[in-house]
Amino acid sequence: MLRLSFILNIRPSSRQIIYSSRFTHSIYPLTIREVYDKKPLNQSINLIGYLLNVRKLKTHYFLDLFDGSLTNNQKHLQVVASLNNHPDLPHLIYGCSINVQGKLVRSNHPKQEFELQAETISLINSCDASNYPLKPKSEQTLLMLRKDEHLRLRSPLAQVVFRLRSQLMFSLYEYFYKHNFVQIQTPCLTRNDCEGGGETFRIQPYKSQTTQVEKEYFNDQVYLTVSGQLHLETAANGFGRAYTLNPAFRADKNLSRFHLAEFWMLEVEVAGFTKLDQLLNAYIDLLRTIAIDIYSKCSEEFKYLSKNNIQSTHINRFLQQNDCPRISYEEAVKYLRNSVDFHNFPDNGDFTRAHENYLCETIMNNQAFFIINYPKNLKPFYMSINDDDATVANFDFIFPSIGELSGGSLREHRFENLKLSLDEFDLTHDLQWYLDLRRFGGMPTGGFGLGIERFLMAITGIDNVRDVILFPRYYQHCDG
Repeated sequence: MLRLSFILNIRPSSRQIIYSSRFTHSIYPLTIREVYDKKPLNQSINLIGYLLNVRKLKTHYFLDLFDGSLTNNQKHLQVVASLNNHPDLPHLIYGCSINVQGKLVRSNHPKQEFELQAETISLINSCDASNYPLKPKSEQTLLMLRKDEHLRLRSPLAQVVFRLRSQLMFSLYEYFYKHNFVQIQTPCLTRNDCEGGGETFRIQPYKSQTTQVEKEYFNDQVYLTVSGQLHLETAANGFGRAYTLNPAFRADKNLSRFHLAEFWMLEVEVAGFTKLDQLLNAYIDLLRTIAIDIYSKCSEEFKYLSKNNIQSTHINRFLQQNDCPRISYEEAVKYLRNSVDFHNFPDNGDFTRAHENYLCETIMNNQAFFIINYPKNLKPFYMSINDDDATVANFDFIFPSIGELSGGSLREHRFENLKLSLDEFDLTHDLQWYLDLRRFGGMPTGGFGLGIERFLMAITGIDNVRDVILFPRYYQHCDG
């Protein structure tokens, strides 16, 4: 039964719409979490879920029902069924899904608040328990769960991880809404390799069904995007503050615990940043705000991870840092050349993960820190050139156990400087639209990109990126 009401108040200068919708029952199926929250005692309720355990005593069956809705993943709801009233229950086994109708009553057991006295129980789907990879009462690890990507979200451990990921996304949306950002969906198909690394996925020609001749779908070569930054700059020039939270793709053959072919990228672009320190301060404010918000709202999830020997040590230390040290590329090179292992570091060389780990662990005593002002020949064309004409106003943020967590820069807003850079890389024709942002006015902007999966690794202490995305795609692997 639905009761619907609305009020329209239309005036010459304004239009006010007040809408309220009330249902006499929930529009969604009831969950065990809602049972714990609302406690509908002595009422008849209906639930669906999986059986974690089936116990038979002299007169009753005791079923542990689990539906994934509980924040504290060690809880379930006990269903009690009389043998006399339910003679067909022996076919219920661990892992099967059921629909149960019954009355919620107080429990006499000291460790549970209430139980569901079953009136009717129906089997939805049975479970091949002998081949089911999630064995009852067996220890589950993220490595083990990774072998069965399609089933792992039935595990309490994986549910904790993805509940944290969900909160991370929501916290980001809240942060940017509070700071008056406009969310933009940048395209996934592009003609541009934003980072200039050449690790892009190319859109293949298709074969005509009539002529069997291969044809290009677009009139130019098109790729899956590595970054939405260039397109996001158009939004920053329009709105002032803009961000995008989209998938990105990189044809990287690296099989390390940090690399994916498909991942999610937060990219932020702000008009009016003219000094690198402004950008760094905004970046740190974002990280601290989001991390604190997740900790305050997901304490049960972090307790569960801790019980499974997954510790968020480094993010705790980051939150206690008064500030994050900032060293120049030149200073970082000096530190490396004064070391035993990296004394032969080349001129204008790029940092590897080994270099970043040494700087973080040995020089910075496992503190998160910035490396700023790289040589311009190491970085993409769009970064703003410093007054020395040799370096760019950019940063890499190095985080303990992760390495590079983020990168960002001030963007080159001066028309002539940008045109020279585009001409040098023979990109002026393809990126004329990007140059036009400067040609027709254009404001100075700065921004950064933050990989969602790596950020989640930093927050939780999980050490493999494949454990924080549902179906990981990487070199020679695209299951599901």
